[in-house]
Amino acid sequence: MKGKLYSVGVGPGDPELMTLKAVRLIKECDVLAIPQGDSDVLVAKNIVEGIVDLSKKEQLLVYMPMVKDHDIISKAHQKGADDIIKYLDQGKNVVFITLGCPTVYATCIYVHKLVLKAGYEALLVPGVTSFCAVAAKLNVSLCEKAEPLIILPGSYKESSRFLDQPGNKILMKSASEIGRVRDELKDRGLLKHAQMIENCGLPGETIYKDLNKVDDKSSYFSVILVKEKEFEQ
Repeated sequence: MKGKLYSVGVGPGDPELMTLKAVRLIKECDVLAIPQGDSDVLVAKNIVEGIVDLSKKEQLLVYMPMVKDHDIISKAHQKGADDIIKYLDQGKNVVFITLGCPTVYATCIYVHKLVLKAGYEALLVPGVTSFCAVAAKLNVSLCEKAEPLIILPGSYKESSRFLDQPGNKILMKSASEIGRVRDELKDRGLLKHAQMIENCGLPGETIYKDLNKVDDKSSYFSVILVKEKEFEQ
């Protein structure tokens, strides 16, 4: 019997926002696969350790380079899939944890799809998204009645055209483009319609009710909520 892969969302940062299913699968799995970026900080693992003791859990680091070079990214994803498949061939179940939800701009989905393509059973387990956590922290709804909600990757310049469409908007992963995104909102007279949280639920969480005060070097984990109606200041 071959093992199964579970790509599991662990929420945006607050360990208490992990689902019961995520906690159970992590406790029961044979191997925990952990995404690692270009630093030694393992954000997803740190979230899990707020709830689950991992000291005796077999662990696999999966390198996810934060670059734009397609070849480098593809090779890293394939290596991650191959490393996971080695455990699946041993009949071991693997949980691959990811921030937020694996269905929303999650890098783990590329490894997940490669494992599926190779003929193995792989399941997605949803988690609380960062933008839901941000809206809750700001004490506002994401959308009401017939309001549309548009979710955009802020780092992509073509996303700006959606700012002119009706509805509320979420701008995720603006990263180094945060200054440009802020300026585009300013040009449209939307600064009073927008608020941002950096590192929601994580160490260093910062709430910006005035985007003029946002640092151009803000964290990659920054989410901007743009409402059709102005925020109450």
